[in-house]
Parts: sequence; structure tokens; C-alpha cells
Amino acid sequence: MTEIKLARIDFRLMHGQVVTNWIKQVSADSILIVDDELVADKFLAQVFLMAAPPGIKVAIRSIEKATQGFKNNVFKDKKMLVLFKSVENAYKAVMLGFPLTSLQIGGLGSGTNKKMISNELSIDEKEAKMLLEIVEKGIDVNFQVTPKDQKITLNSALASLD
Repeated sequence: MTEIKLARIDFRLMHGQVVTNWIKQVSADSILIVDDELVADKFLAQVFLMAAPPGIKVAIRSIEKATQGFKNNVFKDKKMLVLFKSVENAYKAVMLGFPLTSLQIGGLGSGTNKKMISNELSIDEKEAKMLLEIVEKGIDVNFQVTPKDQKITLNSALASLD
């Protein structure tokens, strides 16, 4: 059975921190990028596939196909790092039944309506509402950019916005 070692939201998807730090930290042997737009962009998808570190398999699936893949045990006995580009993508996956027990937020990008919850992380009201609904599904949500950073719970993050 597939084991999700880490599910992470990071607008940069697969970048240096993910490749060098998180894969080793969680002992993942593969990466699943769940993103409808990337699936449709064959050129950019190929760039991500070529950026895989040696010995790490990378798959890119739409939200629906990734969710179905887990339901049908398509990924077999992988130890997976699952990456979402946005809160909205993770939210859609969870609402379709994607099997998460925890979700880490490592980067949401910046924006005009976002409020800072740490030196490197900001969130807007829409994202906060979706994350609260994810928590209602029994999924632990936390913020952590690198393994060296302290985890910030969703409740702590939201409390810091008041």
C-alpha cells in the first residue's frame, strides 16, 4: 500500500528545498505532483520530470486522476511526497476523497490581500476558510517552510492574524 510520507502545499512545487531537504527528512522514494494546470502544460511537466533527483520517481497527475489513483491503489508500495501548488488544489483533492491525514504548507506566494503569519508565509481569507474545512475532515494542517523551522499549527497561524 502507498504511504504518503508528506503532503505539502508549495506554490513552487518541486524546488531545491523539497528535493534536498524534505525527501530525505521523510524518506520518500517518489514525488506525486497534483496539479491540473501542470498536467495540461506538457513542456513544463517535462521540465519537472527531468528535475527529479537520482533514484526518485516523479509523477504528475490531475487532481481527479491522483485521487482515483489512490482509491485504486495505482501507486502500489510507494513512499510518497505529495505536492500541491495551492490551497485550492489541496482542498479540491480532499473534497474528492484524497486520503490525507496531515497537510503541510510550505509556501503560498504573496498577494495583495494576504496577511503574514511568519517571516516567510502569508495567507488570505479564502485560503484560511478552505484550510479550516480541511481540518474539519480530520486532517492536521500545519505551516513549515524547512525541516529546521518550527511547525505552526493552523489555529496558531489564524490567531496571529487577529
